[in-house]
Amino acid sequence: MRNLNFCSVTRLLAGTLLIGLLVCPPDTYANKMVINVLTYNIRLANPDDTPNTWNARKQKVFSLIREAKPDVFGLQEPLHEQVTDMENAFTDYTMVGVGRDDGKEAGEYSPLFFNAHKFKMISSATFWLSQTPSVAGSRGWDAACNRVVSWVQLRDYKTEKVFFVFCTHFDHMGEIARRNSAKLLLHAIDSLSGKNPVIVLGDFNSKPVSEPYQIITDVKNPDHLFDSRVICKKPAGPKYTFTGFIVGAQPGEQIDYIFLKNKVKVLSFRVNNSNNGNYYPSDHLPVSATVEID
Repeated sequence: MRNLNFCSVTRLLAGTLLIGLLVCPPDTYANKMVINVLTYNIRLANPDDTPNTWNARKQKVFSLIREAKPDVFGLQEPLHEQVTDMENAFTDYTMVGVGRDDGKEAGEYSPLFFNAHKFKMISSATFWLSQTPSVAGSRGWDAACNRVVSWVQLRDYKTEKVFFVFCTHFDHMGEIARRNSAKLLLHAIDSLSGKNPVIVLGDFNSKPVSEPYQIITDVKNPDHLFDSRVICKKPAGPKYTFTGFIVGAQPGEQIDYIFLKNKVKVLSFRVNNSNNGNYYPSDHLPVSATVEID
């Protein structure tokens, strides 16, 4: 398998995605912006998940999201029908994202939802975690599935501050894919956002001791990100974020994260392990944080 030149891929990605991207003026406002963010793998609508089918649990999923009062939230695994249900349940929000299989509605999404009353969208797009990130449906390296990153550039109506949010779901099987996805993600964030504040939401299928996590958080790399849980003074909830549906049936794993970059401070962090005593609303737990942007 040929080596990937990440600089070349990043130039290709930036050239494709930055068409039409508006250049933002320097932020001269002194006001700080506080926003709530959330990431949640809601599990695809699988009829074989009985008794935990999407129709049986979606109201509980909606409830956990509402409890966090997010200004922006990102999801992993929803199919088009689930994205539509989300749009109907959260009518004050605008959705950004596409299906990973065709760049339209086929396959799982990694969508972002933002409060349209608080933020104006400046630009947005989706790219694929592959050697050809601008090609819809492309699959990278040894990945078992197509994988995407959806992103949005937002301006806060009140403070006029501009920031970027990215949402992704790394492959669950391909070790090479996860490693290269981490590198590509960092290059893409740097190319697209520059010095603007950045929030990255996702299921990375990677524990803190894993190579992808270490790549993303390596302080020797100027493009590195900060794990919001690590820099939060008093994180709440369990460390694990993947549980399976059945409460207590398996040891949890920490694979879902909120990463930050460029003048973003963490005020609070929580993993919500609410359940009905038998089942969780999804096989992952929602992860939320309140952050402050200078």
